Amino acid sequence: MYRRKMALSNAAPEDASGDRTSRPSSAISSVSPGRGPVTEPFLIDRVLAIAQLQSVPALVVVNKDDLASAQPLAEIYRKAGVPVLVTSAETGEGIEALREALNGKLSCLTGNSGVGKSSLLNRACPQLQLPVGEVSEKLGRGRHTTRHIELYSFGGGTFVADTPGFSAFDTERMELVHKEQLQYAFPEFAPYLGHCQFPDCAHRKEPGCAIRKALAEGEIGQTRYDSYERLYELTSQLKEWELK
Repeated sequence: MYRRKMALSNAAPEDASGDRTSRPSSAISSVSPGRGPVTEPFLIDRVLAIAQLQSVPALVVVNKDDLASAQPLAEIYRKAGVPVLVTSAETGEGIEALREALNGKLSCLTGNSGVGKSSLLNRACPQLQLPVGEVSEKLGRGRHTTRHIELYSFGGGTFVADTPGFSAFDTERMELVHKEQLQYAFPEFAPYLGHCQFPDCAHRKEPGCAIRKALAEGEIGQTRYDSYERLYELTSQLKEWELK
């Protein structure tokens, strides 16, 4: 057993001990660029924000590059300073780099149903032989094959927790943070923090905002900023007693 240093939570059912919590030293978010289930950027950004605030190193894996180009989605996160891998469980593209990223760590693999999490694990570690679900043509999303958190050993001190597919983290299970702390969850904001006209700038409608100036100049991606605004609205609804 390893002593827990950090935690991420999702809406997975509790295990027998009543614990819903995975205990990662890295978080891997598997997403799909198109054709089948498409991962909404807000979901990715929500996972990344929680990981950033918990000091959990994160990696975005854009899978199914054989079905649709992963580069536009991958470029959003490369520009934001987030490590990105482009993979295909079908062709083997990026699998060796994924093995290297997982090596020697306890990682938590997240992502919505149908993006190929189990397929990626099977390709990275063939002896696992995990069941793989089909994508519903009618609904355009995957059927859940992972129904609870499973911890798999790759050998050599490498462990991966495969989580149930989900369309969004449960709001009530999100890490509770002050809205003023949210700016630190977006690493691409860092060069501009402290340069706004007002010290308590929320980076939304205030004049002289360095973040919004960087957004207008294309230094910060629009989808990333949109996610910041949505998360700011969520954290603004938290009561003070919930943050204690």
